[in-house]
Amino acid sequence: MKFITTNIKNPWVSRFLMATAVVFLMAFSAVAQTESDSTEAEKPDLSLEFRYIEANNKTKILELIAKAKLEGIWQSQKGIQVHFYRDAEDEANLLGNVATDDHGLARYILPEGVEKYAGAGGEYTFVAVTDGTEQFDPVSVEVIVAESSFEMSLSEEDSVRQVHISLQALDAEGNEVPVGEVEVHLYIQRLFGLLPLSEDPETTDENGEVTADFSTVIGGDTAGNLIIVAKIEDHERFGNVEFQRKIKWGTPLIIDPNLSARELWSSRANAPIYLIAIVNTMLIGIWGVILYILFQTYKISKISKVSTRSPKLEKHH
Repeated sequence: MKFITTNIKNPWVSRFLMATAVVFLMAFSAVAQTESDSTEAEKPDLSLEFRYIEANNKTKILELIAKAKLEGIWQSQKGIQVHFYRDAEDEANLLGNVATDDHGLARYILPEGVEKYAGAGGEYTFVAVTDGTEQFDPVSVEVIVAESSFEMSLSEEDSVRQVHISLQALDAEGNEVPVGEVEVHLYIQRLFGLLPLSEDPETTDENGEVTADFSTVIGGDTAGNLIIVAKIEDHERFGNVEFQRKIKWGTPLIIDPNLSARELWSSRANAPIYLIAIVNTMLIGIWGVILYILFQTYKISKISKVSTRSPKLEKHH
């Protein structure tokens, strides 16, 4: 400020310039502080995947998966409290509260009779709302699905096995009508997941029906049972709908009795008796030697203490 006061003779102009500079610096500092605080207070976005699942026209399930991108990696969020509502976020419409698990999943099974709250055309609206936390702001999502009648039957005639699917939904007047042009995926339930019956999904015709041949030769359980699964996946109107049936279309599983025999190559549970006895005897012998050495070491240390104490006693006498 010396440069200004030295070159400007009018003191009022100098004071005005100084005041302006001070105000400018204060304003700049306040803006910088505000931007810094907003940056520090900014919370990561919580991503929610909300879906509706219906199984065998009976069990209706709401599932929500919570994830967030932290340090460039999508991570499941555990312990997020989720509130499920019907129609709208209102205490009177609350269905239930569930916290997300280790996989970020909150699962709520809808009670029986929820269909009485369906709107025109059998449509439901479900809302999921998460609580705000120190890390995330509250988030709300909704899903709108329509009531459907999804059926599967299995038939076998002259060694020809077929899977029959039918799909119907309610129209605006409440009457059931067939639904065409809907993709249906067919699977076989296996131990670790679902095995597709074909590469491409089937599509319902104008009568809302699908007929697919079952020519797959595959192993079943000991009775030859298979579980056939038909699914409508992530449909914009019906959500996720599935139907399951069990039938003896598989090759019976034959359990080899030799697998449970006590042989050298068998599992630990079926090891030969003599091998178990030999190994245990060796272990007992090894631990016995170790314990014997430790005991002898203890006796030696005790004798050495007594021998070092004896000369002192003789000198004293």
